[in-house]
Amino acid sequence: MRLFASISLMLLICASAFANENKGDKMSELETMGAIVEKDPKLPTVISYTLKNGLKILMLEKHFSPIVSFNMTFKAGNVDNEQGKTGLAHMAEHMAFKGTKTINTLNYKKEKVLLEKIEDANQKLAIEESKETRNEERIKRLENDFKELLQEADRLIIKNEYVKIYKELGSTGLNAGTATDYTTYMVSLPSNRLEDWMIIESDRFKNPVLREFYMERAVVMEEKRMGESDPNKVLWEALFSHAFVAHPYKNPTIGWSDDLKKYTATDAKNFFSKFYAPNNATLAIVGDINPTEVIKFAEKYFSSWKRKNIPPVDYTKEPRQKAEKRISLFFKAQPTLRMGFHNGGFNGADMPALIVLSEVLSGGKTGRFYKTMVEGRKIALYAGAYHSTPGNRYPSLFIIAAAPKKPHTLEEVEDAIMEEIEKIKKEAPSKWEMDRIINNYEADLIKQLESNSGMAQSLSSGQQILGDWKNDWQVLDKIKKLKPEDISKAAREYLIKENKTIVFLRMPEEK
Repeated sequence: MRLFASISLMLLICASAFANENKGDKMSELETMGAIVEKDPKLPTVISYTLKNGLKILMLEKHFSPIVSFNMTFKAGNVDNEQGKTGLAHMAEHMAFKGTKTINTLNYKKEKVLLEKIEDANQKLAIEESKETRNEERIKRLENDFKELLQEADRLIIKNEYVKIYKELGSTGLNAGTATDYTTYMVSLPSNRLEDWMIIESDRFKNPVLREFYMERAVVMEEKRMGESDPNKVLWEALFSHAFVAHPYKNPTIGWSDDLKKYTATDAKNFFSKFYAPNNATLAIVGDINPTEVIKFAEKYFSSWKRKNIPPVDYTKEPRQKAEKRISLFFKAQPTLRMGFHNGGFNGADMPALIVLSEVLSGGKTGRFYKTMVEGRKIALYAGAYHSTPGNRYPSLFIIAAAPKKPHTLEEVEDAIMEEIEKIKKEAPSKWEMDRIINNYEADLIKQLESNSGMAQSLSSGQQILGDWKNDWQVLDKIKKLKPEDISKAAREYLIKENKTIVFLRMPEEK
């Protein structure tokens, strides 16, 4: 989340976006309704409003075009899966597109009975298959019963009705995504479709029906199998599963194969029940809106959504790594490497310095890796760094990724990377490097402000995951206060051998 902007240009954008003859009266009306209006001239005029059930709504007016972008973020990501049920957050996201009691169904009353029978049949089949002495004849009979129920339920389903409805409403960017820390749902619509969105999405989260679960599970299992032949996915999976031994950041977002084939629609329903709640979500709306109208519609359609007691998310703390870990994978693919160094987390005191460190090393063609390894010595095809992966809610990894250029080897590239790291430990970044990084971040924020959907994503995830939508601007202030020596100090603290996990992707040896 590297979102910063030149204050003068940002003010120009904000001034044109939020100009309104009756702005003072409108802001007073919003405050009377209980909304909070951001008044810091250095920040965009975001209006926040919280329903009594805990749903946080962030609104940003931009009247350049009659388009509105919506982004709903839940603190319900891969990290929140129970051990033994990895992948459920991702599966829940898939199921959120399968409809409600009124969407995607021809006859929900009849379908509900069938869904209960399907779950019962699946349970009986799982019990039979788990017995030490298998009764193949009984298993085959139960499989046939299960398939027949699935086929009968399928005849009551309207396929892809969500997509069809949104298409008729003129949507763009209809999508969802499951990340390590969260799940987010997004779409952009013509501004006169605000109430339609409120109707559809409040129904989606208040009345979900997890139909087609086992068919969708089969799709995800196939996606997992395909991923096992993707060297890049296998590389990242190996890095996280070896770098983390206790914390759930070790698990792949899609889940482990053994878990995928065992969990049920009931498990997905329980995940929804745990985490899909208004007090565990932030809704950001950016574009051609009237915030007063947004609040009225939100109260009308979302206020009946019941708040829940969110379970504790104080997961097992990752113990301090005390030894370097080196792993080799063999694939017929371009050799490459990934290395990770544990850090204290995005909200840790050293994260601003680590952000700058990653940019000093790999900030485009002026970054040290590019200048020395790609352009200078010509031993690498690429080399880059990133401050926090796979997530931001908990202590994570400072990542370095690189690939050798023939005829150079992975070991040569690793040695060159470590040489640059040792150099920055001893020689602090120059003032020019520090200024370049701040200027680039400011430019990134301007670009984000220009995008309704990008800004909606930033606001909702910043609020829900990092605790404040203003996080990007706050980090900028912290970076501006850093001294060059702080960057070298962070490198000496974290980029050390005993804190390092490295995975090599190698060509198989010829037999």
